[in-house]
Amino acid sequence: MDVVGLAEIAALFGINKQVVSNWRARKVGFPSPMAELKSGPVWRREDIVKWAKRENIELAESQKPRGNASTKKAPTRHAKITAIMNMKGGVGKSTLATNLGWYAAYERDYRVLLVDLDPQFNLSQYILGSAGCEQLLREKRPTVENLFRATAADGRPENLKKAIWKVAEWRDGSCLHLVPSCLELAWTAETASKRTVILKNYLEQVRSEYDLVIVDCAPTESVLSTAAYHAADYVFVPVKPEFLSTIGLPLLLKSMNEFGSVNGVESVPALGGIILNDTMDKLEHEKSTKAVQDSAAECKWPVFENSLSHSESYPAGARLGKPIFMTDKARSTKKTELARVGNEFLMRMGL
Repeated sequence: MDVVGLAEIAALFGINKQVVSNWRARKVGFPSPMAELKSGPVWRREDIVKWAKRENIELAESQKPRGNASTKKAPTRHAKITAIMNMKGGVGKSTLATNLGWYAAYERDYRVLLVDLDPQFNLSQYILGSAGCEQLLREKRPTVENLFRATAADGRPENLKKAIWKVAEWRDGSCLHLVPSCLELAWTAETASKRTVILKNYLEQVRSEYDLVIVDCAPTESVLSTAAYHAADYVFVPVKPEFLSTIGLPLLLKSMNEFGSVNGVESVPALGGIILNDTMDKLEHEKSTKAVQDSAAECKWPVFENSLSHSESYPAGARLGKPIFMTDKARSTKKTELARVGNEFLMRMGL
């Protein structure tokens, strides 16, 4: 039997033992050791290799079978940029963006940047908590609002890094960072009609440093939505199945079409899919879900195979500044739902 410990697993993938320890602590599906020895835990090599294959983690070049050695260089980071958007409010955009960002960073080991493009700054409050938001105001640190100011003399930073908060970082290189928002964004945006590509330009500065950028958008047609279209590769649309659940879809379709007519069809972000969010086992929700699916079919928009059901652990997590899978009382079924939606979300962008 081929048995491996932490050092051998690290050698299999060309990493250090701390990364293996991170995987063991953070990844739900990581194999259980076959034994706990005085020298440490040991696993069957076969179990580790099978798990890595499911997670799309490649063996180190020195560990690959002869005749199958890859000559490919390590891929250069070029972040996928996605906008979470719906012209109807109250659909859970910020909660979804937060949890998807945490999932991609913590569970899938990606480098993730969240951008709060909503003057209501719900995502910033979720991520930073009240203490962080107070610190933001007290220290007068740049926010996404500064990016849309007219000149450097007005407080517009030269580099996006000035506005990035390092929320969480891990030794394997994965991270969760944030560009926060503030109420003043609503006023600044009114005078920024000629600066709609500014967000795209700023994100290009750091694109090679992240795997994924998630932009949480305001539920209105404005300069901010145009800025999001310019910057994004994909648009994902959360929909809460309730009365008038489809009202935001035709407005969003019209908005994207108008952007394409002005800037060219090729400039319109791809529609990544509609995500049914905060669903309940109720007749009204079943009817509304059917209405969303019918409306999506009419627009030829894809709908996620997986969805997120209602859970009080999401607002509980927001109060704690944590994703649902880090809250103590969240049911395993709810955590599994997020994992499935998170995996589908990343898959639809090729991550």
